[in-house]
Amino acid sequence: MIRDLRITQAVENTAGGKGLLGEHGVAFFIQADEHCLLFDTGQGHVLRHNAELLDLPLARVEAIALSHGHYDHAGGLMEALAVTGPVDLYLHPRAMQPKYNREGVAIGTPCLEPDVLRSRSRRLIATAEPVTIASGIHLTGEIPRRHAIEDTGGPFYQDPRRTHPDLLPDDQAMYLETAAGTVVLLGCGHSGVINTLEYVLELTEGRPIHAVIGGMHLLRASAERLAFTAEHLERLAIGYLAPIHCTGLEATCDLRARFPSQFRASVVGTRHGFGLA
Repeated sequence: MIRDLRITQAVENTAGGKGLLGEHGVAFFIQADEHCLLFDTGQGHVLRHNAELLDLPLARVEAIALSHGHYDHAGGLMEALAVTGPVDLYLHPRAMQPKYNREGVAIGTPCLEPDVLRSRSRRLIATAEPVTIASGIHLTGEIPRRHAIEDTGGPFYQDPRRTHPDLLPDDQAMYLETAAGTVVLLGCGHSGVINTLEYVLELTEGRPIHAVIGGMHLLRASAERLAFTAEHLERLAIGYLAPIHCTGLEATCDLRARFPSQFRASVVGTRHGFGLA
């Protein structure tokens, strides 16, 4: 179990301090006791800049984990590795496949090629299974889709002609075990926020989830899905809720209205602390 957990929003759509820069993307800098790691890397335009201003020691990072293979989460990988040097790299095998949006525009990450990744990382851990990075720090691997109402937020495709849908099986979350409860980090939540949280509960044998921070891809969610999400978050008794990035303005406002005491902002520069003061 992690005694002292500090999570800094290194990349997000909006920035909240002098000189900090925002971009459409996500990166979390995580300090968990003696461990430093990155969960996602943004597009690659602002990570190093923001890390320098926030005094985040990227050179101490020992592992990088990717939530999925989209450019706004994995595009900054080579930029990060230029500072960290070879580190352990965790991703789902499908993260390395081509990806396209509803217009047939490529939204994958060209640098995610097995030979390139092996040459730049200390270890390449490409697996669809749950994996432990360090004590108290885990990745879900591929997430079961049990609630049909939670779609990927797409449509997304495997080819530019849009003939093969991409259900984004590479979507995964990070979860960290603290005395306050489990802290869950989402990249985009393409598997569905509730699908993800219920799977985390399964993996932790029902240990309470204290915090959820990250993108929830509710940008185009129906009123029915928003209500479903809120009702299940309430049932799960989430005490700390920070929706960002692809959650969307309407959904973010809805969650803030429904959970005023639990709601937290997480623009670039935000620091979330769990554990020691």
